[in-house]
Amino acid sequence: MVAAGHNRAVVFSLSPGQAGDAPEGRKLLKSIENCGWDGAKVIMDKAYEGNETRQLVFDLGMEPVVPPKSNRLSTWKYDVEAYKK
Repeated sequence: MVAAGHNRAVVFSLSPGQAGDAPEGRKLLKSIENCGWDGAKVIMDKAYEGNETRQLVFDLGMEPVVPPKSNRLSTWKYDVEAYKK
């Protein structure tokens, strides 16, 4: 689900249980392309921290807010306070 706040769903999708989270999430992100959300923070859990998903968020002009997995060789900084919310 892509939401704009705690009570406003923008788009969602139901997928089969064997579908991976990240590919489905990328489909949803692509569906909101050109919505004028430049600079918006995209808060995601670690299932979406892959390079392809993070790059898509950057390409859409938004800021990914997702912690790197503990086994990542190269990590990044993210907005910890936004992630906590």
